[in-house]
Amino acid sequence: LMDAYKASGEDLNARLIASYFNQEGLAAKYVGPREAKLWVSDTPGEARILEESYQELEYLQLTNEVIVFPGFYGVTKEGNVVTFSRGGSDITGSILANAVNAEEYENFTDVDAIYVASPKIVHKPLAIDVLSYTEMRELSYAGFSVFHTEALLPSIKKGIPVHVCNTNNPEASGTYIMKGKVTSPNVISGIASSPGFVSIYVKKYLMNHEIGFLRKLLTIFEEEGISIEHIPTGIDDATIIIRGEDATDEQLDGIVERFYAELDVDDAHYMRGLCLIMLVGEGMVNMVGTTARVASTLARTQINIELYNQGVSEVSMMFGILDQYEKKAIRALYDEFFGETKEYKVVE
Repeated sequence: LMDAYKASGEDLNARLIASYFNQEGLAAKYVGPREAKLWVSDTPGEARILEESYQELEYLQLTNEVIVFPGFYGVTKEGNVVTFSRGGSDITGSILANAVNAEEYENFTDVDAIYVASPKIVHKPLAIDVLSYTEMRELSYAGFSVFHTEALLPSIKKGIPVHVCNTNNPEASGTYIMKGKVTSPNVISGIASSPGFVSIYVKKYLMNHEIGFLRKLLTIFEEEGISIEHIPTGIDDATIIIRGEDATDEQLDGIVERFYAELDVDDAHYMRGLCLIMLVGEGMVNMVGTTARVASTLARTQINIELYNQGVSEVSMMFGILDQYEKKAIRALYDEFFGETKEYKVVE
């Protein structure tokens, strides 16, 4: 019922827009998820599209009328309205682009482009002309709120370019997100930050020799219903990163107690107030010295690195710092990597 209430605004707005278009002489038709059979999972606030929906939605490309389709929600096979997560209208647009085999998905928002850093932190940051799918996924996850982190997946499946545009300034060039490796003179394409994480540290000597240790560790979080974001590990220790809102202090205290009781660890504790800084760029692949530049920049700014993690793909690197240093760190890193204007090109 709550999801139906939350979705009503998008639905009514779509009906009004369709009616207005027709009054202005533009042939338009409202089509909702129920009529179109945009089937989703029965997970309120976290809907996932069912794969058979794409085939059901294909017929939308056959009409000559303008289709006005409400975003943000779908319908279960039982007929219940279920919403996507916050910002889910981006997901709906990408789903429809996939279903009708669109040449391009234009996503209109309230900024001229996606920027290399948050304009709320950096004064007049550079705009990004082109991003790869991989870069955008990493940046969205790490805090770029312009485009929903899950919205790219339907477009990726069909290789559909996404063009992020400004509703209030449609003439602006915007940012293209597309398949292919994007290269530029700068090794970094964007810097994102997300505060409010919790690090849970666990230490056990010879942990690496104990078969099944990490499985048992992860099982505790699964049983507590807590999603894990990252797990940097060492020979004798591991740090589990979760979002602060996903667990109360009481839950965290209980998890630490379970570590001692069930895993016989030598040390375990947690810390709130961790900010994750993500640097993303296809140009980092096989580029020597990027990590050193980041570390030295933060050192000059008197910011301690609490943790560091980088995937094998080398497209992104993550640094953990205290929340209170978020803005200071982002501004310092921006100055380090974006002193000159960058030009983009796409390499297929």
